[in-house]
Amino acid sequence: MQKITLLITLFLVTLMQGYAQDEEFFEAPDYRQIERNVKEPASSYYYPKLMDKYLNSDAAMTPEEGRHLYFGFVFQPNYIPTDTSRYNKLLADVLSSQSISSDDYSQILQYSDALLKEDPFNLRALNAQMLIYAQQDNSEAYKAAARKRRIVQDAIVGTGDGMSEKTAFYVIKVAHEYDILPFLGFTFGGEDKILKGQKVNYLSLGKNRFGVERVYFNIQPVFEHISARGGGKL
Repeated sequence: MQKITLLITLFLVTLMQGYAQDEEFFEAPDYRQIERNVKEPASSYYYPKLMDKYLNSDAAMTPEEGRHLYFGFVFQPNYIPTDTSRYNKLLADVLSSQSISSDDYSQILQYSDALLKEDPFNLRALNAQMLIYAQQDNSEAYKAAARKRRIVQDAIVGTGDGMSEKTAFYVIKVAHEYDILPFLGFTFGGEDKILKGQKVNYLSLGKNRFGVERVYFNIQPVFEHISARGGGKL
């Protein structure tokens, strides 16, 4: 297990090289401190400021600002941890077609934009945008979407190594678990299980070169959001 953890760590270090050089590599989010910071107008982490930077794909956004942006979203009134948007299926249906023609581009961008209005950190929508912008040779729009995706990915992988419940990756939506797997070089293996008595679940993995069987995720905000509203399914 130590060897596997080292391999994953080296893999993630390579992916994040240059972006997290001055940060503690693995650091679980301090939700209490983040909440104070994003609600304080005088703070450099005041949420409206961070979201404005993100929406403008500001290349100067720091890793710590990215962490506050992503995890601070749970304290915003429009935070919804479940995937209920009809645009998820609409986008998936178009992307899963045998061939995507130029006639589909505007529809894909429309669905992606709609998803990002509901969930600004929807990696599937950002990936779809990048796909179309690449086909259109729109380098500026492609780079803007890529910056946003990088901010979300780095916020997540900076929280742990995902190899155990104690070193789980932190996410604010279950859907983000599935969306981060390709970035890590993994595919979903078919099992999604919540650990009894913990705010952690794991996804089993398809066969991979690391020999890793599962990746763990801490979904504390999801549990707390649902519990505060009387319970229900994830």
